[in-house]
Amino acid sequence: MRKLAVFNEKYCAFKCCTYFFVGGLLLAPPTQAESELIASAGKGLGNELMQYRSISASEMAGFSYSYLLSSFSLGDNSLQWWGQGSYSHMRIEHHSEKQQQNILEIKPILRWYPRGELRGGFAEAGAGASYLSQKNFGDIGLSTKLNFALHFAFGYRFSRGHILSLRYSHFSNARTNTPNPGFDFASLNGHLNF
Repeated sequence: MRKLAVFNEKYCAFKCCTYFFVGGLLLAPPTQAESELIASAGKGLGNELMQYRSISASEMAGFSYSYLLSSFSLGDNSLQWWGQGSYSHMRIEHHSEKQQQNILEIKPILRWYPRGELRGGFAEAGAGASYLSQKNFGDIGLSTKLNFALHFAFGYRFSRGHILSLRYSHFSNARTNTPNPGFDFASLNGHLNF
């Protein structure tokens, strides 16, 4: 009975992510092809936000590829749907032992510009799936390697289309299994638009 309840929770979370992604694609008109190559550098976080224990001594580097799926206006706001794939590598020295963590992610992203044009400041949010190479990293012990991925970012788009952003990333199994301590890092990102 417990396994059926866990399966139903995972299926419901998967359906919500799918509806979020497909709904955005259906509601937004197609746009011109645009891509971003993103280089990231950052640090693990402590337990101040969603994570239960600290990995603040860890360092992170990674890259992402984003493809613009659609762009549209809503009143005085400009919105964009992006599809993104990411790879992140983290390392930490924990109890005199060097540990590494590799993270693969795929997710849709909604980017919002609070004006009628695609420049200046923006906010974005993304939700999707991730695979972490290690269940144990620093003081954190995850119950699953396959997790949900969530991020929030603020950034600035310059006149030539290149972007700088600051991102908070969170990974967890959304309480479909226990324990669920969460896994967080923050990164500074440079977006090369082409």
